[in-house]
Amino acid sequence: MAAWAGPAGAQGDGGTFTVSGKKGPFIRQVAGRKLGWTPGQGGSLGLASDAVNQGQYQQARLRMPQTEAAVRELIVRLQAQWPYPKGPPVQIFILGVDYYNAYSLPDNSIVVAFGLLDRARSDDEVAYVLGHELSHLLLGHFAAGAAAEQKRRETESRLGQLFLVASVLGDAAGHVGGSLGAATLAVRNAGASGDMLHFLVNVTAEPPHTRSQEDEADALGFDLSQGASFAAEDASASVFDTIQVDREQRRAAVDAMQSQLKSQLSEVVPRDVAQSFLGGGWSSSTLKQDLLTGGARAMLRAAGSRDPGSAHRPPIERKRGIAQYSVDAYPAGAPLREEQHAWLQRVRATTEFAQARIAVEAVQDAMKARSTGNYPEATAQIERASKTSFGGAPMVINEAARLREDMGDVAGADRLFARAEASPDQTVDGCVDHARMLYRAGQSDRALQVIETSTARFGNDEKPFLSLRIAIARQNGRKDEADRYLQRCVSYNDANLKHDCELAAGKKVEQQDKPSAPHISLPFGLPSLPHL
Repeated sequence: MAAWAGPAGAQGDGGTFTVSGKKGPFIRQVAGRKLGWTPGQGGSLGLASDAVNQGQYQQARLRMPQTEAAVRELIVRLQAQWPYPKGPPVQIFILGVDYYNAYSLPDNSIVVAFGLLDRARSDDEVAYVLGHELSHLLLGHFAAGAAAEQKRRETESRLGQLFLVASVLGDAAGHVGGSLGAATLAVRNAGASGDMLHFLVNVTAEPPHTRSQEDEADALGFDLSQGASFAAEDASASVFDTIQVDREQRRAAVDAMQSQLKSQLSEVVPRDVAQSFLGGGWSSSTLKQDLLTGGARAMLRAAGSRDPGSAHRPPIERKRGIAQYSVDAYPAGAPLREEQHAWLQRVRATTEFAQARIAVEAVQDAMKARSTGNYPEATAQIERASKTSFGGAPMVINEAARLREDMGDVAGADRLFARAEASPDQTVDGCVDHARMLYRAGQSDRALQVIETSTARFGNDEKPFLSLRIAIARQNGRKDEADRYLQRCVSYNDANLKHDCELAAGKKVEQQDKPSAPHISLPFGLPSLPHL
């Protein structure tokens, strides 16, 4: 259920659930409405982008054919209740995170977080959540404007402050001659905490929907799951209760990581600590100090900022809305049904599922350990994940590469990143991290090679790599080239991108000159958080 804070108009839908059941089930109310797909026309599906399936939107994709087939089976059962044109088969992707979440995309796909399948208490819960996402596709909620907004927000989410922590601070760590002193560890740990925080709030790439669209998906999801003989009444209530719990857990995790990052950065900002990083490798020690302190200060401001606003309803409000809809749309009362568990039991009984559970848990534990500099524990967890059938997934390999770099093994990290890039599931983040590492190691030609290949791979989108191109140009004394790339950054009219590029170009960014912060919401439309 889409978690992006929607466009400006989304907040104008008011506080009342917008779908009334007094006219009957919503599935009947949409008769005659222009829907998402009609024979001979692409509808919302015509907005699909190949980049969606190249890892750009699935940072932690796990290929799970048995699980995907089971989810598809459930989708077909739900879609059979739809009396209008259905469109082509829905694609299914599994995301290796423990979130209780799922979302749909304009290429007619549904991305299911592993945590939904692992934490759901019944088949009925999964059916209701999938029915909600299927409803977005069936109702044509991916208008051209929304798709463009989705792409813009996805880009911003991945660009926001990437250079600040992982490049600026990581750069400083890379120029201490390999010594793991306290200051160096603080910088590396801050970079790792930034990676973890980025993962927590950015691993999903959910499209923007208005409140009324979310309400429609809630109502139609109820109708589809009810028609498919699931206990929609009980399932919807249980789903929203679990969403509330998930909200609290996710916010606590993000709060803890923000606090940790702020503490680590506070060790970096003071001038005396910054001075310890001025050991060579840059043409200007002043530039290096400005980048270090400017980047750290910007991250400190971001780590301390909170914006609890959201364009989506709180779970309790959605629960009340769908309960009232059920009473109005089904005045005779929904049939009393026992919760079903056979489907979930079958899914969870596979070796594939058991292996995925280990991999998902181990990678997240490795991230946590790396963010505190506990490299033995991080290594143990990566080895644990690598021994599963998902050891070859970029989700595992990229984290292993980041760990090797933090431990000073650039050659080993390079081999791992290259291995991940041989997979069709490699992500933008992984490619950016690879190029950034090579830049820090002084291997600018190889870094540029990775950048060129990756840019072509992801739809010729240069924006994720522009700040790094500027840094490489400056590193090699090519000021004119750096200035050209800076102008390209500015031309995109993206405050975060401009901010990143200005720091990479060595320009001072005043403390009050804070870039805009795209709001990354928690699962199922929970209150958003500012992206760090």
